[in-house]
Amino acid sequence: MQTNGYTGQMLWVDLEKAEVKDAPTDREDLKRFIGGRGLGIKLLSELAPPEVDPLSPRNPLILATGPYTGAGVFSAFFNVTTKSPLTGIAAASHCGGHWGPRLKRTGFDGIVITGASGAPCYLMIDEGKAALKPAEDIWGKGVFETERLIREKEGDVEVVSIGTAGENRVKFAALMNGHRAAGRSGVGAVMGSKKLKAIAVRGKLPIHQAHPEKVTEISRLGAKLAVEGGAAFSKYGSSMAFDVFNEANVLPTKNFRSGHFTEAELINAEALKSGYFVKDRGCFNCPLRCGNLHTVPEGAYKLDEVEGPEYETLMAFGSNCTNSNLESILMANYLCNDLGLDTISCGNIFALLMDLYDLGIIKADQLDGYTMNWGQHESVIALIPKIAARTGVGDLLAEGSYRTAENWGPAALDRVIHAKKQEYPGYESRRSFGTGFSLVSSNRGACHLRAALYVNEIFMGEFEEDGFESHLATLINKEHYLALADSYLTCKFGMRNAQYTLPVLTELYHALTGIALTEDELMLAGERIWNLERVFNLREGVGADMIPPRLFSENLDDGKQGGEAISRERFLLAREKYYQMRGWNSEGVPSPKKLSELGLEGEEHDREYYSDRSGNNGSGDRSCGGLGRV
Repeated sequence: MQTNGYTGQMLWVDLEKAEVKDAPTDREDLKRFIGGRGLGIKLLSELAPPEVDPLSPRNPLILATGPYTGAGVFSAFFNVTTKSPLTGIAAASHCGGHWGPRLKRTGFDGIVITGASGAPCYLMIDEGKAALKPAEDIWGKGVFETERLIREKEGDVEVVSIGTAGENRVKFAALMNGHRAAGRSGVGAVMGSKKLKAIAVRGKLPIHQAHPEKVTEISRLGAKLAVEGGAAFSKYGSSMAFDVFNEANVLPTKNFRSGHFTEAELINAEALKSGYFVKDRGCFNCPLRCGNLHTVPEGAYKLDEVEGPEYETLMAFGSNCTNSNLESILMANYLCNDLGLDTISCGNIFALLMDLYDLGIIKADQLDGYTMNWGQHESVIALIPKIAARTGVGDLLAEGSYRTAENWGPAALDRVIHAKKQEYPGYESRRSFGTGFSLVSSNRGACHLRAALYVNEIFMGEFEEDGFESHLATLINKEHYLALADSYLTCKFGMRNAQYTLPVLTELYHALTGIALTEDELMLAGERIWNLERVFNLREGVGADMIPPRLFSENLDDGKQGGEAISRERFLLAREKYYQMRGWNSEGVPSPKKLSELGLEGEEHDREYYSDRSGNNGSGDRSCGGLGRV
């Protein structure tokens, strides 16, 4: 039965039995966990057996919308939750585009996928009806050809799919909707392990709202504010941040040896716009349309069309590799999108390879004969398809930076910049301590969008006078607030420009659902989500949060002011205070009292259990250790 803001139904898919069925969405779960990321971690905690191998049939894959999905501006998103093959802990990756709203209008709040198919298949959902169909003819195809072939069969549908990287269980494989990605933590590898190539959706069923006129009012005001205040973001997309971070000397360069790229003007937002821009493209119902389309009309990297690259891609394949060839970055972005790879992890792997090659730790004969000098984009472009196919050295690189370096010994492993085995996004911690701290406190491994603290620290300069440690409450509040955003499901860039503050989100939730929660009650839901993720991660072996060892010992070498190695004492004191403010013990374990306050009774576990199973650097990798694959 439909309830305001939701369809009231979940689709359950058992691939082993080739069965699909629908069941009511638990209303109490929706009230306590909102939807999207919150609903995802609730279901993952219930369905995933302890220590389950992420690539085994028993690991569930959960795709969920939220009450705001498809309801107004910046409402394109859906969330993907599973146990990550990259980190060994909870993955929650979200994606824009057009698929999420179309899924919701088929009559389902989300999909829970269990088991594994004996042969490649895809799922077709059409207004309350679902069927599994054979996909042998599209297995082995790229994302864009897969979408074209499914539309030839099914007509006007939206498709989320995996490329060959997901089929081959690359640990940082993505789910793709066109050029839009649920990119981080290897969710595409989990879908590939289930032999599920794609999910196509078609629907126009109405979604009821408690007060639709109020939803429209909030949405229209948000659109107006966003257009007025987000002109630069609308024009350039996230690439607008490239120069901002470079000028602040926090742009990762040369595998995090430097925070400043001297050739930034060759690959920045203006270089993209002036040399390769075709037109704007936006997600569902987005007035900012930040997804710039580009083309490379001729040359070695000729491309008809590619959306992006985003800031993170420019960083990973550009400055962090000291690569100023913009056309090669455009090609790397296209290949990652078509093969279904996370550009942050993929680009940072090449930055690591260049670093190791420069230091003499690895040689060309360990890279299938490819040299890997700084900025050597030809080798990068040649090796990306080998990663997706797991051929040659690509089979090792497909394991991610941590496991790749681990294979080459301690000297190589010391060069990896990661948190919980997930590669860092584009923020240099030695000049932005608060942002760096938020990357390691993140529940899914290194992630800038779990708290978006770079906005406070770098854009707004909030911590300059009295230091980050005086603003730990800001971090914690933003972690809860953005957990809500991932559960409502709204675009974080859009909501920031639309000024969707907590009072607005509170008013919006009531307008959508008719449920009158207070601001404090909503933030408690965000805290509940954060803590349940933490408990799940502890169950799977995560240790206390820790930054990469290099950052404690190595100064930045760019000659700019600041950039000294992070004080270990400072980090540990900040972590201790953060844990205390959260109601966790010194190892980051939520207390029974805190769990009781959040209504998570029964989630307590024996600390000895965790201690026996803690991984290095908070990584928790028992179930997918070494180089083995299932």
